[in-house]
Amino acid sequence: MGAAKVMSRWLMTMPPLTRMDRYLLREMLVPLGIGTGAVTLMLIGNLLFNYAQLFFSYGIPLTAVAQMVIYYTPYLLVLSLPVGTAVAVSLTVNRLTRDNEITVMRMAGISLRRIFLPLLMMGALLSGVNYWLNERVVPPAMREFYRLRNRMFLLAPVPNITSNAVLKVQNYAVVIGTAQEMSGRVLMEDVILFEQRARGEWLIIHAPRGTYQNGIWRLEQPQVHYYRADGTVMDVQSPSTLTLNLQVALQDFFATPEPEEQTRAQLGEQIERNRQMGYRNLRLEVSYHMKLAVPVACLVLAICSPMLSLWLARAGSFVGVLLAIVLVFVFWNTLLLFQILGNQGLLPPMLAAWMPNLLFGLGGTYLLWRSE
Repeated sequence: MGAAKVMSRWLMTMPPLTRMDRYLLREMLVPLGIGTGAVTLMLIGNLLFNYAQLFFSYGIPLTAVAQMVIYYTPYLLVLSLPVGTAVAVSLTVNRLTRDNEITVMRMAGISLRRIFLPLLMMGALLSGVNYWLNERVVPPAMREFYRLRNRMFLLAPVPNITSNAVLKVQNYAVVIGTAQEMSGRVLMEDVILFEQRARGEWLIIHAPRGTYQNGIWRLEQPQVHYYRADGTVMDVQSPSTLTLNLQVALQDFFATPEPEEQTRAQLGEQIERNRQMGYRNLRLEVSYHMKLAVPVACLVLAICSPMLSLWLARAGSFVGVLLAIVLVFVFWNTLLLFQILGNQGLLPPMLAAWMPNLLFGLGGTYLLWRSE
């Protein structure tokens, strides 16, 4: 939430909107809605096309399909808002230039940077909205999407088998060597549960075998260790069986949380836990930084679009749409390229996530600075 607070404070320090500002912002609303809505609908169509064969094979009802679309739409909006921003800014500047309204404003002594300021403010506002969606709406929606998908497809006719599963269940962190689902019952091997009892004191339970069914964990021949803060063992117990009441969704054993299901803070906690265990997942680290970098793309594209659209406006209104499409195409492919480089360890995760914003943002800022 720190970035959102910084954004809101910056917006509060801006001067009050003039009639010109309100006029330009109104001009943006229709292309913003059309651009964002059109891209979202195309991405929904792509989702339905990818799952169409499975829908027909498993006889999925339309209500379940509609639920999948509803749960997935917030994630698609996060991807669509930068596109809508580029379309809105490009078409607004294109129309104002063709109708000579920008020429009239400049003749009145208003600089291009001042004319484009409300467009940048809208880009900053959309970045804040996009960040809020990505942090507050997308994670719970994507959790429900994956759970629904798993219930429909992954847990269908064949038993699931997984290895090295990591779960967060109430106060426990659970690591399971192997788990197999059979008729609603999970058979587990090499189970370890961690619980922090007090500051620096830990309870660690290790069992070679165990089962889970309807919220009940039964661990066979467990070793229960209590550790003090200095690392010494306080107590050791070895009961023949240990029963715990810890409710967890069955599909959570077989589907590790995706980055889209987690907030930025939760991703950071997972990365830190991995580091403590001596494991580094570059994909998670890149996703952590992209949680903020992708929403900021709205502002970056709002910076890049005005001058390019101004130069090409005389070629016709279609050029405004084409410019937005080309600009977004180049930006997203650059983003994907640097994401791959970060995932492969060829670039530091933070640099990989932010490099497209830096390149396009600095380029757009330079064009605006030289606009006069």
